Amino acid sequence: MALDPITVEVIRAALNAAAERMRLTMIKTAYNHIISESLDFGCAIFDANVQMIAQGIGLPVFQGHLGFPIEATIQDRGLEAFREGDIFIHNDPYTGNGNHLNDVAMTAPVFWDGRLTGFVSVKAHWSDIGGPVPSSMQVGSREFRQEGLRFQSVRLLSRGELNEEVMRLIRGNIRTESGTLKDVQAMIAVCRVGEASFHEILGRYGRETVLEATAAYMAQSERRTRAALAAVPAGTYRAVGHFDNDGITLDTPVRVAMAIEVRDGHMTVDFTGSDAQVVGPFNCGDAITISACRLLIKCLTTPDDPVDEGCFRPLRVIVPRRSVLAAEEPAPTARYYVPINLLIELGLRALADALPHRIPAGAYGDQMPTIAFGTHPQTGRLFIQGDLNAGGTGALPAYDVESAMIIFAGSTARNNPVEVVESRVPSMRILKYGLRTDSGGAGKFRGGLGIERVYQFLAPTFITFSLERKATPPWGLGGGRDGAVNGVEITSPDGSVRHVRKATQHPIAAGETVCIMSGGGGGWGPPAERDPDAVRRDVCEGYVSAEAARRDYGVLVDGP
Repeated sequence: MALDPITVEVIRAALNAAAERMRLTMIKTAYNHIISESLDFGCAIFDANVQMIAQGIGLPVFQGHLGFPIEATIQDRGLEAFREGDIFIHNDPYTGNGNHLNDVAMTAPVFWDGRLTGFVSVKAHWSDIGGPVPSSMQVGSREFRQEGLRFQSVRLLSRGELNEEVMRLIRGNIRTESGTLKDVQAMIAVCRVGEASFHEILGRYGRETVLEATAAYMAQSERRTRAALAAVPAGTYRAVGHFDNDGITLDTPVRVAMAIEVRDGHMTVDFTGSDAQVVGPFNCGDAITISACRLLIKCLTTPDDPVDEGCFRPLRVIVPRRSVLAAEEPAPTARYYVPINLLIELGLRALADALPHRIPAGAYGDQMPTIAFGTHPQTGRLFIQGDLNAGGTGALPAYDVESAMIIFAGSTARNNPVEVVESRVPSMRILKYGLRTDSGGAGKFRGGLGIERVYQFLAPTFITFSLERKATPPWGLGGGRDGAVNGVEITSPDGSVRHVRKATQHPIAAGETVCIMSGGGGGWGPPAERDPDAVRRDVCEGYVSAEAARRDYGVLVDGP
């Protein structure tokens, strides 16, 4: 007999609350602020068939593929390898993971009455995983072995006992000052909390009732997703873009091409025509590409609907092997998010023809992670300070949009507060943090603004930069203009300025300032159609300069 709808919803809410408890445990116990403050992680709960049945709030591109490391472990080790109390770690960029080696997935099986009933999983960014440079993330790597340790379904805990041999291996190959070992303990705690919460739900409602409820709401999600796709005009929609380069050959953009076919409640995304995997670290594995496509299909459904495996069933993804979106060994993947960010934006651009009143213009398109490292002035030990940088989102057909937002693929992440950075690294000062005037694309509706964040370094430091979206800037739609592109200015005490887009361990002298300038979103609609009062308000609030108001909108405003 089918369960009543109330029981189904109560169990769904209980499982999602359990996943949220995992998320809060990660925030409260993690050492590095790339996790605790920037929220560079995700967690979820799965059934025994590795179907996601609940998730906490986490990085969207993580949430969409947390099941793949579990499936890779099953394929590699066999289902019988999972025993009560075990925990596995996995970060193979080619099989099951898709992102860089720093993003490590940790999985624990959940047993009930001696039967495997599901899994709990968390993936988080390790601040260092070995390799030649602090943070393990460089722009010039040519193979994965230059980027740190690779874990292929490694048993970290065996029947509840920590495998000290594995920990010795990790400890001996990472920069222990990075705090990674403490984050490993935090991830173990997350798995244990998830397991205990799942047990609580199974004990309250019974195994069969829980599994029947999850099957019911996954079928409901599938029906709603198919209905949303059926409302999209049938057809094939295409877009092509390029990211700037592969970090090695700096004058050669890299092509990403996609065709999205929507028909009869199904969506197929085909990346045929994208470039082959590149020499530098701007590749990704197919697992994260599939996850990015799952974000696209979610954009077409009701945003407030819970996300589970049912949402993904109407999706098919075609990715050419050994392409930049389905790299194979030994291709490096340290900057995997660059093609991922681009393909998500391109997917929205392609669908603009089908849904002209729903799709935004192009966003700034890159998290612009900046990683500073050097000697801590108080401890004399290594510090690693990583920051994500927000930027402008693309305007919508009906209104202006938000400024200073993290890019869509990582939209639940946050930048580090000024107080956190300065308290942890006394040799770094943040002199300015605000919106970047004139960075939003002009239009009937203005694109969101990027940010300016100015660091001053009181002691010699090194920074790894990776800036994108010059080759394919944030585009306008419907006659709107492009947004500003990302940039960095390094100013010496003598006033000389240099610009850097991609560099590993770029030296910063004591007294120099580094200005991070993120791009803005594209505008929507002809600028001449913008309400003059809105332009004047933009000038008054510092979003648009008086000069740009006159040049782009033909509106004269008194001001600098």
